[in-house]
Amino acid sequence: MATDRFIKRLFHVCITVPDIEKALAFYQGVLGLESVGSLRNEKTDGAALGFPGQEIEIHADHLAGKLTDNATVIDLIQFVRPATIVGEGPYRETNHVGITRIAFEVDDTDAIYEKLRTRGNVDILGKPATVTSPTTGSLRILTFKDPHGIILEVIEHHPASD
Repeated sequence: MATDRFIKRLFHVCITVPDIEKALAFYQGVLGLESVGSLRNEKTDGAALGFPGQEIEIHADHLAGKLTDNATVIDLIQFVRPATIVGEGPYRETNHVGITRIAFEVDDTDAIYEKLRTRGNVDILGKPATVTSPTTGSLRILTFKDPHGIILEVIEHHPASD
């Protein structure tokens, strides 16, 4: 049975934050992502983001890592109008239904762990651990929360040696 394949690639992952500058200080200053596009006080038709019939206002930055060709970007967005809702916050743990974490491929998980650990204000959910990759080799993984409580993961892939 033939199946239509509509999806070309994952375009972006959106992280809604209450304070774009605080988020940028972490995602750029700590994780080293680079802004590849920025909007401030952008007023637009709300229908595109689930607010039909309303004009909304946002701040946004599209962030990318070192590998930018066809890369999925992180879209940090702060809703100005209507304002970002800060309720119970993001998931406290990763075993909830839904998108519970975002993972970044990195070259050195342990170096990032040391950087986050010495900051003292990042909730690290466990020391780096090595697990078997579902494809080949192994993965060195570190899971932590950003300053807004969003669960992030950095993964260092070690291919199987022949």
